[in-house]
Amino acid sequence: MSTQPRRGWAFSPSGFARRVLIGAYEDNILFLASALTFDALLAFLPFAFLVLSALGFALHAGEQSTADIVQIMDALLPGAGTVESLTRLESIVQGVIDSRTQFSLWGIPLFLWLAMRLFAGARAALNEVFDTDENRPFFFGKALDLTMVLASLVLIVANAALTVVFARSPWLGRFVSELSVFAVGVFLFFLAYTVLPSRPIKWDTALVASAVAALSFEVAKFGFALYLASFATFDRLLSNANAIALILGLLWLYLIACVFLVGGEVAETYDLMRRQRAQRAILA
Repeated sequence: MSTQPRRGWAFSPSGFARRVLIGAYEDNILFLASALTFDALLAFLPFAFLVLSALGFALHAGEQSTADIVQIMDALLPGAGTVESLTRLESIVQGVIDSRTQFSLWGIPLFLWLAMRLFAGARAALNEVFDTDENRPFFFGKALDLTMVLASLVLIVANAALTVVFARSPWLGRFVSELSVFAVGVFLFFLAYTVLPSRPIKWDTALVASAVAALSFEVAKFGFALYLASFATFDRLLSNANAIALILGLLWLYLIACVFLVGGEVAETYDLMRRQRAQRAILA
């Protein structure tokens, strides 16, 4: 008498989620995320100064240039839409624009070095997640890191240009800005999952993981922005709410690193699920 083969985790959403959590625990992504967060903190300041300087050169001069840049930062950063933060952000942006030449001179090499370090750490972390060794030559890996840096800059500038184009329409401009930020996130995650690991990842597997990671990023950004809008104050730097906001900002970066690595775990689990379903179909 034949018996029906038992359906395993590959046929259950809860089983899939449990498998992702098991893989995240076995790959120690909490530790890997802390290393990525440190690299991201090192690269953030020169990156911000470099982007502001580039936008100061690219956009037209004057107050409208400052307004355009502030609107772009409002779309990218959590909590930038409050009145106090926008006022503070305008003064910072104007100062960077006034000194954009000096910032560019030291910002470009410093940013390239630190950003390439960040993507090198991401390569190592994804190789751990996808259970593979780095078997590519050293200079090839550095070329991949530089490619990811340049691709990130191109996508951010393209998103900035799109935001400025639709800035005259408040509702449509906000919608296009949010949608473009989400699309840029999906594409950057997709590039990272397909290019950085040393073994090839199927495009549909990487796309599923990219959508999960980008959506989780938006949820984390919304939660942090909600706290800043509700509790943080910008009239005085030293306050309990601002101290908590600073801690939450660091936790937000750490959460983004975790989201990035969990996306890799989703891709790895999704690929394994597809292979197990194919094997079960052959045996059935």
